[in-house]
Amino acid sequence: MPAPNTSPDLASPVACFTNPAWLRRLVLLLLAGLIAASATAQPSRARPAAPDTVTHDDAHRLEVAYTTLSGISGQVRNVFDSREVAEELPAIEENLHAIRHSVAETGQVVDIKQLQMCQLMLVNIQEQLAEWRTALGGAHEELEGMQARLTGLAHPPIRPAATDVAARALAHADSALQLRQQLIGGLLAKRFESTRQLQTQVAASYIQTLELQDEVGDQMRRFGRTTIKAAFPPLWAAHTAQSSLVDADHAAADRREIINFYFANNWDNWAFMGLIGLVFYGWVSFNYRRVQKRTLALEEDFRYLRPGPLAATSVVVFSLAPALELHPPPVYLALLQVLLLVALTAVFARSWARPLFRYWLGLVVFVVVLSITNANAATGLGARWGLLVLNVLAAGLGALLLLRLRETMKLLRFLIPVMWLFIGLNVLAVVCNVFGRLSLAKMFGTAAIFGLTQGIGLAVFVELFTEAFHLQILGTRSGNGGQASFDFDKIEKHLLRLLTGVSAALWLLVFTSNLNLYSTLYAGIGQVLTAPHTLGSTEFTLGNILLFFFILFVSAQLQQYIGYFFGDVGEDASAEARHRGSWLVALRLLLVVVGFALATAATGLPLSKIAIVFGALSVGIGLGLQSIVNNLVSGIILIFERPFHVGDFIEVAGKSGRVLDIGIRSSKLTSLTGSEIILPNGDLLSQHVINWTRTNDHIRVDLVLKLAPGTDLQTDLQTARQLIEEEVKASPYTLHSLPPEILLSSINAQLYELKVLFWITNIRQEQLTKSEILAGIYRRFTAQGLLLS
Repeated sequence: MPAPNTSPDLASPVACFTNPAWLRRLVLLLLAGLIAASATAQPSRARPAAPDTVTHDDAHRLEVAYTTLSGISGQVRNVFDSREVAEELPAIEENLHAIRHSVAETGQVVDIKQLQMCQLMLVNIQEQLAEWRTALGGAHEELEGMQARLTGLAHPPIRPAATDVAARALAHADSALQLRQQLIGGLLAKRFESTRQLQTQVAASYIQTLELQDEVGDQMRRFGRTTIKAAFPPLWAAHTAQSSLVDADHAAADRREIINFYFANNWDNWAFMGLIGLVFYGWVSFNYRRVQKRTLALEEDFRYLRPGPLAATSVVVFSLAPALELHPPPVYLALLQVLLLVALTAVFARSWARPLFRYWLGLVVFVVVLSITNANAATGLGARWGLLVLNVLAAGLGALLLLRLRETMKLLRFLIPVMWLFIGLNVLAVVCNVFGRLSLAKMFGTAAIFGLTQGIGLAVFVELFTEAFHLQILGTRSGNGGQASFDFDKIEKHLLRLLTGVSAALWLLVFTSNLNLYSTLYAGIGQVLTAPHTLGSTEFTLGNILLFFFILFVSAQLQQYIGYFFGDVGEDASAEARHRGSWLVALRLLLVVVGFALATAATGLPLSKIAIVFGALSVGIGLGLQSIVNNLVSGIILIFERPFHVGDFIEVAGKSGRVLDIGIRSSKLTSLTGSEIILPNGDLLSQHVINWTRTNDHIRVDLVLKLAPGTDLQTDLQTARQLIEEEVKASPYTLHSLPPEILLSSINAQLYELKVLFWITNIRQEQLTKSEILAGIYRRFTAQGLLLS
């Protein structure tokens, strides 16, 4: 039985359309028909061609049409997918509606934080809509081009009824191509229509965004005018009819929409905050586990940091969070402040005395009440009097805390000036409220509250980070076998100064944002820093110069503190410390080189200008800086050649001491008398250096003893040698594997002189060991009746 025919019917144009491979077969069939028709026509040149004979033009037309349709079919799938726009655009429109309603309900009292947040959201929405407009415009042009190509396809000519196989195949191919052309044309028209509709909606939302930006700008300018012109009558002339009622349900729904949009577009800030918290928690917990192997009195040294530092981590995260988001929704900012207060309360509960902690709880309750009152949109007479009373109480509470807790506040850096600012802003809020400037009064009150809580949080953050750094040094030294006790006061002073500067800058950043001064100050400072200046043919800006010195300062600070981070405090002379000090010097050099390279790149000067500067520098080196360059190059050679390490006891040019530091230009030695000797690296490299501790700390020392006259050479001398050997071996500082050598060096009129040679384990204990052994020998001689001269 013959196999069933599973091939599609050639007479079916739908089969040709659904299986494009058949179009190729039709083209090949047409070409074969053309060849056959030509061969038949060769014997008789006089006979005219049949009217339905297929020509080469038909085959070319089919091939071009097939190629064009296939290209359009593949290209239409690669056009910008507008489904994402269609899904997200309704949410954008709802947020625009919520922002418009939020701006419209502002009334006479302007919430500056709400306006700042709306302005930021409108900028984000505008950027998103602009991106969609560009993508949709490109898709529109691509679809127009495809539609033009589709329209430009040649139509098949009108033919009589087909009589041969080639003509019938041509007719079938034309029918399939027409069907496919219609389907692709319909698809293009549908995509074209949806793209144009989305373009219209996006353009309308974009225009609405511009209008809302203008309205927000007007509101913020109106807020600026309220500083001069009162929006309400003075408090003594106000009447109870004054009120401002808003639809609470609609306002709450709008705020939820705004907050949801804000979180959806700023989730990376939360991720970054979480990463900071994980790093700090892991860092402190890891170091606590390391120091728990040693019995250290950490509870006495650390006031705020405890094992399992969940509360401390929360303080770090919520203190830094406002600096990462300068214009968040007011509800979100209030939530951050509440979380910070809760974290601070958990830290203070374990650190402060009970009376002091009760003061703190009272301050927390008062701050929460004052925050809720400032956030209230009511403008009636009762609300104004309530706000006035709270501002007066806040100023009084701040003054009371300054009087009674001034010594405690000194322990937290820059907290006293923050408290004075809290009092001053509350006084300003009272004055503005009395004279009818309610928006300004609420802004001052809010800035006072957030400034105080942020200041306390950053002050505790400075203490926590300092204690965590102290813990890092303890953990590193205990893990490396070094002594845990060391002087942290000198390190703490430098670290507190640096952290206080950073925290003060962050606090000013948030504080100026709360007072609506950040944008103005940022624009003014940015204009000063980015304004171009010309010196000769070189153009520069003040910002580039400041950035140059800032990068150099940061690299210098890093190379200074990097050793502390690895437990190197310059007070450990162990072999591990010497090995660590050698590669720390190389790391410091790397930080200096990278910092200088980045600072040079930050200047913005072209490489040709920098080459000129280095050329002039080389001339200066040739004229008078040879010694400085010699010391710099010698320092680099010492770092990589390492003839001695940090902690080695060396002797050079008649000076001896322990290597305290190997710098880029000079190195420091600590002598046995405690003085610090600074030697240029060129001298260390060019002169003879004796390294007493290159492979070990052992050193052979000698003692000279003179026996008193009358000592018997045979009996007493033998007894003296035995007593001396016993004393040397009994000392814990001597090397017992090498017995001492006791030599008779001279005899002078029955005065015997003995030289005792022995090895000690640590060169730094030479004088101590000789003193104790000499005292022990004297005691042994006295007990045996021997006398020393």
